Amino acid sequence: MPDGDIVHSKLSGLYQKPYRILCEGKGDRNECTWIAMEAVMRDIKSKGAVPVLLAKRMGEMLGQAMLAGQNICVNWAALSMEIDRLARQATVPHYVKEQVLRACKSILREFRYNQRANTNNLSEAVVERFFQEVYKSNFEQRIPLTSNHYAGVDNLTITERVEAIRPDMLAEINKLAKKAAADEDVKNLRRSPREHVKEIDLDEDLL
Repeated sequence: MPDGDIVHSKLSGLYQKPYRILCEGKGDRNECTWIAMEAVMRDIKSKGAVPVLLAKRMGEMLGQAMLAGQNICVNWAALSMEIDRLARQATVPHYVKEQVLRACKSILREFRYNQRANTNNLSEAVVERFFQEVYKSNFEQRIPLTSNHYAGVDNLTITERVEAIRPDMLAEINKLAKKAAADEDVKNLRRSPREHVKEIDLDEDLL
């Protein structure tokens, strides 16, 4: 089947191949991750540098607020409004803006409810969380939005396969975020080298 064929109507063309590979269950975890990362990387690159710059600026704003308030006297509502104001000024599509906002505000909530204490390099942290949002909202969360999966695979099986590659996907996304944050750009992002491909059944224990 050509890679361009639509096998899941709720996924963009970028994500058809990784979805199909997961449904077929022929590649091992490393191969599935490598193919999925190509889609994520191309997705991120298609958005350009502006969302990365926006995420970095939001991270700086968070860091300044945490440093000034020592996480005790932070005006959380005012900080949230400042983040919204910053987002409104950015010239990016609305859905991308929402992804960056969700990324930043998820970290803000972690600080607010004492689930996070580390204030180091929050600019990079927001970029990474934004990349995670791209992956989750454009791929993971869209997979269940069909009643009939490709190759007749059931929903539980495809969910388990997605969960099996998640740790590796997040590790690769971390590497992309470090590079993008340092460069303040996405054009030089690269995947890790491809590992040896071994044909196995994805129903086997991959963890």
